Amino acid sequence: MKISIDEISETARKVHVELPEEKVSRHLKKAYRQLNRTAKVRGFRPGKVPLAILKRQYADQINHEVGLELVNETLMEALEQTDIEAVGQSDLDREPLQEGEPFRYSFMVEVKPEVVVKDYKKIPVQRKQLVVNEEEVDAELELRRQANSYLKSLEEPRPIQQGDHAVLDFKAFAEGKPVPDGEATGFHLEVGGNRFNPEFETKLIGASKGEQREIEVTFPADYGNKNLAGKNATFQVEIKDIKEQGLPELDDEFAKNLGDFDNLKDLRTTVRQELESRKGDQIDAEVWTQILDELISRNPFDVPQSMVEQELQRMLDTISYRLSAQNLTLEQAGMDEETFKERNREPAERRVRGTFLLEKIADQESLEISDEEVEQGLHRSAKDMNQSYEQVRDFYQNSNLMEPYKRQLMEEKVINFLRDHADMTEVEEAASGPGEDKSKREERS
Repeated sequence: MKISIDEISETARKVHVELPEEKVSRHLKKAYRQLNRTAKVRGFRPGKVPLAILKRQYADQINHEVGLELVNETLMEALEQTDIEAVGQSDLDREPLQEGEPFRYSFMVEVKPEVVVKDYKKIPVQRKQLVVNEEEVDAELELRRQANSYLKSLEEPRPIQQGDHAVLDFKAFAEGKPVPDGEATGFHLEVGGNRFNPEFETKLIGASKGEQREIEVTFPADYGNKNLAGKNATFQVEIKDIKEQGLPELDDEFAKNLGDFDNLKDLRTTVRQELESRKGDQIDAEVWTQILDELISRNPFDVPQSMVEQELQRMLDTISYRLSAQNLTLEQAGMDEETFKERNREPAERRVRGTFLLEKIADQESLEISDEEVEQGLHRSAKDMNQSYEQVRDFYQNSNLMEPYKRQLMEEKVINFLRDHADMTEVEEAASGPGEDKSKREERS
């Protein structure tokens, strides 16, 4: 086997393979022997057809099949002999196989670019000072009140308003006939929630408890209920009750009901800590974005498109999984695979570049992940997932995910290394509450 390599670009190589005539001849003889056992040629019994006649009738077919067989048999061996660490393969080109001659083919492979990362220390970045003000704590507590809201009947009678919950009895008619399964009693409906029919909900506004109304609406052609799709319908409605949202008082009792809190002060302290943690993560992410932007700017290089495609597929699989948890498809979310990949190609390429840069910096700095760091990481993961250390460790080991996990830890280590060696400027931003100074000042950390 003779092999030669052409360097097409920083990330592309063309591999030329030539197989000797002797190897080609052996494969051809074997193919004709197998063909002779089954070939049906008039005037000859199976297995007794002269080779010359077989070649006359089947040469093109046999040459094509043997050529494909030789490629499949030798391609990986050829790649191993080149010592090329291929990340993708494409564009197979093979010459027509001819008896008595060597067989030649070529293929393209993509390789990781040879990158030496420069100027990755002292990258100038701005880091926002972590500030959580009282208004933010109040807003988070209000969200928790809303999450623990309840429905209560009106204390003082009044007509239905937007946001009320109406309790209804109704019967639906279309084209003068009762709609199958178009009757309900004690039906709860949030007015303005657009969970039934927006026109129907709007026409409930102003109705009072005990009132009977006749409501006419038009349903779209793609409405889920085929008995109503594309039709004008009339609803005979009786308002059985009107309920409004009730909110718990923000007091010690509310805090105790939410969990292990002795009073509202304890709850506020925990909420503040959670907000600080959330903001800290966001600030760290913003700092990393600045570092990566500058790294990419200082170290331009080509990336293998096959790796970009792999990253796009990973992103697509992730979003498809999340949508499926909501019983949705990509199409129902208003997008198809081609559109998704088109919109996300640039972010995918950026991620691939980031991965290369982190790998190379780890090599250049001789960074390693110790067994102790792996154990500490697994303990953190176990805490985050509310599982035991043994459960998490066994999951990664049994799923063959330990090496990817170590690569993840290495990426985190390099990111922290770059943050620690960045030229950090802390930007203090005053809270933007009423009457507060909104000016900014910078101080060199």
